[in-house]
Amino acid sequence: MQAAKGHARIAVRARVMRLLGEQLITDEIAAISELVKNSWDADAKSVIVTLFNVSEPDGYIQIKDNGHGMTRETVLSSWLELGTLSKTRTPGEKRRKSESGKRPYLGEKGLGRLAINKLGELTELVTRRTNENLETKVVLDWTKFETGGLLNDIPVLWEQRAPEVFVDRPSNAKAEEEGEAFPNGTQITINKLQRQWTQSMIMRIRLSLWAMKSPFAGLTGFNIEVQVHDKLDSDFREENLKDLVSFSTYSFVGEISSNGKINYQYKFSRPDLIEIARHVTQVALPDPEYFKTRKPTCGSFKLRFYAWDLDRRDLRDVFGDTAIYDESIKPNTGVKLFRDGFRVLPYGGEDNDWLSMDMGRIRQFEMNLSRNQVIGVIEISSQTNPKLIDKTDREGLIDNDAFRDFRAVVKTALVQFEAERYQDRRKLKQKTGRTAGAQKTKSIYTKTLAVMSRMIESEPRLRAELRHDFKNLLSELRHSLDSMMAEQEDPLLVAATIGLTYMMPTHEVRREIHEALRVLRKIRESQSLIPDQGERLAQTVTLLRQADSTVGGIGRLMQRDPEGEPVNLHQVAKDAIELMRYRFERNNILCDMEIRKTVVATGSERLITIIMLNFFDNSIYWLMAKKPEERRIKVIIDAYDSGSILVVSDSGSGFQDDIETVTLPFMTRKPTGMGLGLYIADRVARRFGAKLKILSRGEIPGLLAGANIAVIFPKPSA
Repeated sequence: MQAAKGHARIAVRARVMRLLGEQLITDEIAAISELVKNSWDADAKSVIVTLFNVSEPDGYIQIKDNGHGMTRETVLSSWLELGTLSKTRTPGEKRRKSESGKRPYLGEKGLGRLAINKLGELTELVTRRTNENLETKVVLDWTKFETGGLLNDIPVLWEQRAPEVFVDRPSNAKAEEEGEAFPNGTQITINKLQRQWTQSMIMRIRLSLWAMKSPFAGLTGFNIEVQVHDKLDSDFREENLKDLVSFSTYSFVGEISSNGKINYQYKFSRPDLIEIARHVTQVALPDPEYFKTRKPTCGSFKLRFYAWDLDRRDLRDVFGDTAIYDESIKPNTGVKLFRDGFRVLPYGGEDNDWLSMDMGRIRQFEMNLSRNQVIGVIEISSQTNPKLIDKTDREGLIDNDAFRDFRAVVKTALVQFEAERYQDRRKLKQKTGRTAGAQKTKSIYTKTLAVMSRMIESEPRLRAELRHDFKNLLSELRHSLDSMMAEQEDPLLVAATIGLTYMMPTHEVRREIHEALRVLRKIRESQSLIPDQGERLAQTVTLLRQADSTVGGIGRLMQRDPEGEPVNLHQVAKDAIELMRYRFERNNILCDMEIRKTVVATGSERLITIIMLNFFDNSIYWLMAKKPEERRIKVIIDAYDSGSILVVSDSGSGFQDDIETVTLPFMTRKPTGMGLGLYIADRVARRFGAKLKILSRGEIPGLLAGANIAVIFPKPSA
């Protein structure tokens, strides 16, 4: 056989049409949505989706619009051409718009017509172009594509005829407005349905098409109507979503700028509890851990969250009847995504938890929201979010950098909403007496001792000396129980703090040790003298010393020390800074200390160190949003009133909440935070009579422009 070369062509089997139609489109809901989007692209003012006996073997589906329609040439070229370029952008071109120039195209891939095959085996398309005298009809029998032939070998029947579907404008103009007759447009009829529809499918298509347009995008001039002629049809009431969310207990309306900043308005409203209503306008930073060195690539967008409490008592207080929530609000919950005013599936669907809200609710039940108590609407546009691109199967957006950035910013905004709601939820519980057993009024033993004390005081038959002895016994019992509880709580607080503060450093210690071992192995295995061997050994020693310092610091924190003894705050602050020194260096943070007066406080060296570690950990997190040269932390120690003060000041974004809020358990504005750091710090401070305070910029001299938090110690007892 002689050598040869030449050109070949890729042949496409006809069966690929069936494969694409079955696999590219998820279900009937997505298929009909695609066809409705085509009506939008055709500048239709109205589209009617009709289901005729779809639960029966002879049922069929019809989608009819009054758009500009297609010419015969357009049908035979663009419509019958897969991947047509008629709507596709060239590289660098802005998203193309419809013929009227008023609507951005919802379809660009040229594959939407494959949705028809997902619905049925036989398709009839009839279309009439505006100002043309004839209409064009095409019949597609999808079963013919199952043959073993090539795609080009399968004939498609077409004809051009006098109008039978799109007849001339009737004398009664009202008839057209009501959809009884269209003079131009496109009608697609699907027969031989792939399966018989259930009542659930009929209801889902009603809900999906009703929710296809964003209620807040202000889309006018495009009406979607669903008509059902089937025995399984049930009552369906189109709700006004704007009216529904006006009853929300918590609302959050925000706008995300192109650099990831969140400008939002939050509102808490309970008509029955007007005195604790709250309205807030804030500006919050994005997650600095995610955007350390760059802006998000997704572009700007808008979002809205509306939430309710699911306690049946709360629902009754808001709606009067819990059935209103169950029937109107609950079916519409979830965070839905809209582009240019139209729904992007499957986000916010019944089985789609794209923001992991339900898992977050499990982790932090009090703080986080679940999908079934939130109606969320996120609005993007093709103009400002060109990198958020549909998947070919229309089931979501391509998982690229832009989409990952987009999801991260949405989660950050959701955390801000949850943080605002958490404060009001606690106030609401207190107002309605629904706290966790009113926190057992401190504890069972405290209540019991109080009752016994009152009984002794009110018993007239007790002799004075006996009453005195009883009171002394109760006092000793109270002291013993308090000491026992403190001993049990102490290791838990320490362990929790170490777990929170040193989760990352401990991982880095292992990395440093492994790096040091790698260098040592390389030196040992080398057969000849390495020129920079001394430098490598010095580097290894440094890595091991860093690891030893971190681990040693953790070890010292685990060792108990006496409480209630005088503590030199200068030395404690110095030790805390040394423990965090390598984290400061790695993150380019300058930390200095200013001792304005040598003071002592009553407490525990390791517990005060734990407070400072929590302060430092928060500062490091928020400082990462700053440029490296702007990252500063300052520790200030001074006398204050009759006691002393220890301040950690930074150049970050500062606090958005008061001290009572930030010290609540699980309260956090970090997308990945646990909300326990400042809660633990507050618990520790109270152990020895100190308190935490957020300082304003001018409250004491020398504070930096960011977060300023202090521990205020009372005057040591004699």
